[in-house]
Amino acid sequence: MSDDSFTEVTNQSWFSRIGGAIKGIIFGFILFIIAFPLLFWNEGRAVKTYKTLKEGGGAVISVPADQVDANNEGKLVHLSGKATTEDVLTDPVFGVSDNALRLRRNVEMYQWQESSESETKKKLGGGTETVTTYSYSKEWSDSVIHSSGFKKSGEHQNPDSMPYVSEDQAATGSPWVPLPCPRPRSTESISLRPLL
Repeated sequence: MSDDSFTEVTNQSWFSRIGGAIKGIIFGFILFIIAFPLLFWNEGRAVKTYKTLKEGGGAVISVPADQVDANNEGKLVHLSGKATTEDVLTDPVFGVSDNALRLRRNVEMYQWQESSESETKKKLGGGTETVTTYSYSKEWSDSVIHSSGFKKSGEHQNPDSMPYVSEDQAATGSPWVPLPCPRPRSTESISLRPLL
């Protein structure tokens, strides 16, 4: 199927524009009033997080990853090392297995996507005319794009669900033997590589 588009023209009177502006002012005023308690609440959370991190930073002990010291039991410890596991993770749907800390299945589906572009011009008498062009193209997406909301949904239908779901598995054993840690708290340095 080839990409296609269509154009829709809508008109708005001067009175309708004034009504929309008044609604916008009222909505903006309500947001302005709500913003202060939210700002106070968020700043309180930021201060609490800062104090917690400062306290933890002073109490943390760096330890080697290859040995256990009973004196550190119950203390906040930091370690760095190569994370390994004996676990073999398997994707039963596609039959992929690997000795890894994580196995991730990313699912995408080729489906219709609607995009729109509008241009508004002022008319004589204070009204406006809006010309909206809707374009349709097929794209890969990792979530269902609901075509029921498209302007031309009858000609551009997507499935209601993904045929497969994305999945992320993690090894259950300790990545740092002999320390009994179920999995790393920070996975920033774990690199993912495609198996297929």
